Amino acid sequence: MKTLPAFMRSSFDLFLASICINVLGLALPIVLMQVYDRIVPTRATSTLLWLVAGFLVALLLETILRLSRSTITNWMSARFEHSIAHSCVARWINCVLDDFEKDGAGVHLDRLRAVNTLRSFYAGQAFQLMLDLPFAFIFLAVAGFLGGWQVAAYLAGVAALFLFTITFIRRRYSRSRLKQKTQADRRYNFLVEALSGIHAVKALTLEESMLRRHERLEADAARLDYDVIFVGNLPVNLGNLFSQINLFGVLFIGGTLAISGQITLGSLAGCTLLSGRFFQPFRALATFWVRHADIEIAKDQIKSIVDLREESDSEKSCLPAEIKGKIVLNKVLYSHENDGEEIFREFNMLVQNGEMVCIKTESSRSPTLLLNMIYGVIKPDNGQVFIDGHDLSEFCHSDYQGRMEYLPQQGTLFNGTIFDNLTLFNPANRQLALDAAALLQLDSVLSELPLGYETKVGNRLYEFLPSGVVQRICLARALTVRPRILLLDRVNEAMDQDSEQLFFWLMSKLKGNCTIVMVTSNPVLHSMADSVYSIVGGRLRQESV
Repeated sequence: MKTLPAFMRSSFDLFLASICINVLGLALPIVLMQVYDRIVPTRATSTLLWLVAGFLVALLLETILRLSRSTITNWMSARFEHSIAHSCVARWINCVLDDFEKDGAGVHLDRLRAVNTLRSFYAGQAFQLMLDLPFAFIFLAVAGFLGGWQVAAYLAGVAALFLFTITFIRRRYSRSRLKQKTQADRRYNFLVEALSGIHAVKALTLEESMLRRHERLEADAARLDYDVIFVGNLPVNLGNLFSQINLFGVLFIGGTLAISGQITLGSLAGCTLLSGRFFQPFRALATFWVRHADIEIAKDQIKSIVDLREESDSEKSCLPAEIKGKIVLNKVLYSHENDGEEIFREFNMLVQNGEMVCIKTESSRSPTLLLNMIYGVIKPDNGQVFIDGHDLSEFCHSDYQGRMEYLPQQGTLFNGTIFDNLTLFNPANRQLALDAAALLQLDSVLSELPLGYETKVGNRLYEFLPSGVVQRICLARALTVRPRILLLDRVNEAMDQDSEQLFFWLMSKLKGNCTIVMVTSNPVLHSMADSVYSIVGGRLRQESV
């Protein structure tokens, strides 16, 4: 309950509703006891009618309260799920890329499913269980009052034996559930890998191999699923068995007491009903206790998301809206986390406003990491990165639109229309997007499509477009916000000849109007640049053009 402070505003109302529901639950045993002990012997028909009417009123009130309590807890569950799911997605979007890429997309998606598990337990089943469980002892006390201490002791002993048995089941369920989770991670990663690369699978005729792999994964998963389902259902099955044992024991002990005249027949009937009401919360507790292993796994999954390092502190101030485009890297040191390999050592770089600088490509990731560092995606282990004299470590990196734009080697289009992608889903950018598209001659290319700018893309639907056109759209999208710094990572390598020639022309026009730092091996672009560098031994070395 401590994990849900923001959702506990209705807890007092729920507690009062639970008191009323459990008190009203005593109506049937009381009515039954009165019928057997007083009404039947005296043949009081009118009293029987009044008792039935009162019982129906109590039943109606109990039903209304249960529906009301269920509505409140369902609303709490929905709020809980919305809050946690939104926080998880926000952490994904703002996390350090190296942390995110340590696990496959399938694992991340599976972790998000843990929110539903936590919602069901914390804001649903667990909450109602905590409200109802204390009243089980009230039912036990009433049963002891009506049937004597023997009945109460028997009910308490059966409940204790039931929970003791459940302890061993929980251990086995926890082990089986952990194995199932590990197998599920493997299966989800395989499916994401196979489906995202379906074109490569077909091109390399790997269908049979993929199907065999999937069949083996599914077979292992089916065995583990069977074990988890079997063990997970044991509390329910044992609960039914112990309920029958409870009822039989109460009838035997109470019947013996009734025969000896120590209790009445009505008290015996009331005790049989109270035994079921007493044991019901313990059945729910057993199911919750066994499946609490799911909660522990779900908490670990959510913790894996929470532990992702944030790319930047959202509470920091943003980079000034107007910048000129000067870039300075001062004594930057950066090493790989995994193997400790030094990528940059005492790395210094100066790019003046409006300059065009090319970084020669190498087999290593150094040039790409350099662009990511300038863009603020990764942080140096030591040293500083300045934009117009502003230390990037002191600013929030979540919003660089209008200041810096980064284009990777393979552009990505988001789910929507081409025009949505050009405007960054902001209708206010309509004219700026059209101007950028015209600059890249997208009008003539997109006019050949039936829907033109309204053509749907995303979810890999844009694969019908040539890679050069996709790169043009991505480049136009970047230019829509009129950036002062443009970071380009091998952008031209995915372009066809016409798109590449247009890209050369565009670079010649942009040179001097904004700062351009480009990773490329193209000699034409090298000849345009003000400076050409290569990264050798973790340091920047100027090359002759």
